[in-house]
Amino acid sequence: MSIGNKMFKGAIWSTVERLSVQLVSFALTIVLARLLTPNEYGTVGLLIVFISFSQVFIDSGFSKALIQKQNRTNEDISTVFYFNLLVALICYLLLWVCSPYISNFYNIPKLDNLLKVLSISLFFNALFAIPNTLLSIEMNFKSITKVNFTSTVISGVIAIYLAYKDFGEWALVYQTLIKSMLMALFFWFATKWKPILIFSKESFKSLFGFGSKLLVNSIMNNLVNNFASLFIAKIINAQQLGFYTRGTQNADTAFSTINSIIDNVLLPGLAPLQHQIEQLIDGTKKIIKTAALLVIPIFFGLTIISKPLVLLLLTEKWAPAIPIMQLICLSRLITIISGININLLYVLGRSDLALKQQYFKIAIRIVLLFVALKYGIVWIAAAELFSTIIHFFINTYYPGKMMKYGAKDQIKDIFPILISGLVMAIPGLLIVYFTTFSEIIKIICTITACLITYYFMIRILKIEEYKMLINRISSLIKKQ
Repeated sequence: MSIGNKMFKGAIWSTVERLSVQLVSFALTIVLARLLTPNEYGTVGLLIVFISFSQVFIDSGFSKALIQKQNRTNEDISTVFYFNLLVALICYLLLWVCSPYISNFYNIPKLDNLLKVLSISLFFNALFAIPNTLLSIEMNFKSITKVNFTSTVISGVIAIYLAYKDFGEWALVYQTLIKSMLMALFFWFATKWKPILIFSKESFKSLFGFGSKLLVNSIMNNLVNNFASLFIAKIINAQQLGFYTRGTQNADTAFSTINSIIDNVLLPGLAPLQHQIEQLIDGTKKIIKTAALLVIPIFFGLTIISKPLVLLLLTEKWAPAIPIMQLICLSRLITIISGININLLYVLGRSDLALKQQYFKIAIRIVLLFVALKYGIVWIAAAELFSTIIHFFINTYYPGKMMKYGAKDQIKDIFPILISGLVMAIPGLLIVYFTTFSEIIKIICTITACLITYYFMIRILKIEEYKMLINRISSLIKKQ
C-alpha cells in the first residue's frame, strides 16, 4: 500500500475512532452539565490542570520518539515503559504531598481529597501509553477505536449515575479514574506486546535526545494552555472557571477529534519520507489543503451555531459560555493548520527547532493572558485567539526556511477555501441572529444553509482537494 493510501486509510479509522468517542463523550458531558453546577465543573476543571501537567512528564516525548525512530527495538520500547511507570509514581507522590497546599491556595477544602484520588489515574495512563503507541505505529486505529469507545461509554454512564445521586465533583473524578483503568485493561488485551526485564541506558539516551526537546516543549505548552484556568479560579472564582471550561470543552470536542486524527496519522505516515524532501513537501501541501477543506466549515459552523446550541443543550444557566465557545472555535481552527508545521519538524527529526519556536510563542501567550486576565473570561478567550494568529506565523517560519513552504504559500493555498467558508457564514449568521425560530430549528436551518453554500462555493472556485477527497473515499469503499 502506498504511503498516501496507507495514511488515508489510517485517517479514516482514526476519524471513526475520534468521532465515535467524541460524539459519545459530548453527549455524556451534556447530561453531566445539566446535572452538575458551573462551580462543580470549575472545581474539577482545576484538578485536570494538575493531572494533565503530570501526564506530560509521564510520556516525556518518548512516544513520538519511538514513532519517529525507524529501527526501534524491544529494548527501546521496554525502557520507555519502565520510565513511564517510574515517572507516574513520582508525580503521584508529589501531587499527594502538594494537594493540601493546593487546596489552601484556592481556599477550596474539598480539593485535597479529590486530587489525591484523581491522581491514581496517572498509573493507569502510564500502563497503556506503550500499547497505544505501538498500535499507532502500526496505524491500527480500529483497535484504538474499540478501546476508547468502550471505555468512554462505560465510565460516562457511571458518572451520570453518580451525578444523579448527588455525588457532585466526585462523579467527574470517578469518570476519569474508571476510564483510565478500563483503557489500561483493554489496551493490553489489544496488543501482543509484553515488556522484557531490561532498562537500556543506550536506548534511553538515544530516545531522550529527540524526546527531551518534546518534553520541554510540552511542559511549556501545557503550562501556558492551563495558565488561564489556574488564575481564573484564584483571581475570579470557580464558577467563572466553570463557564470558561465548558466553553472551551464545547470547542475542543471538535478540535481534539480533528487534531488527534492529523497527529495520529501525520508523524507515522510521513516519517518514512523524512529523507525525500520533494515528496514530503508535496504531501504536506495536500495535507494542509485537505485539512483546511474540512476544518474551516466545521469551526465556522460551530462558531455560528454556538448560541442556539448552548441554549438548547445546556440551558440558560450556561449562557456565559457562549462567547467563550465562539472565540475558542476560531482559535482552534488556526491551531490545527498551524500544528501541521510542528509535526513536519518532528518528521525531520528537528524537535530542537520546535522547542526554539515554543519560547517565542509562550512569551506572547503569557503577555496577552496577563493583559486580558483583569478584564474577565471573554477577554481571556480573545487573547487566546490573537495569540494563535501570531503562532501561525511562528510555526511556519522553519518550514518556509527549510522547505520553501512558509506562511505566505500556505495562506495562498488555503485562500479559496477560506473565502468559501466566509461566504458560507453569511446565511448562517442571518438565520441565527435575525430569525425568531426555535433553537433546534435555527441549528437545522443554519447547518443546511451553510453546507449548501459551502458546496457551491468550492465547486465554483474549482477546489481540487474536494475531488481528490471524494475519489479517495470512493476508492476505499470499493475495496471494502
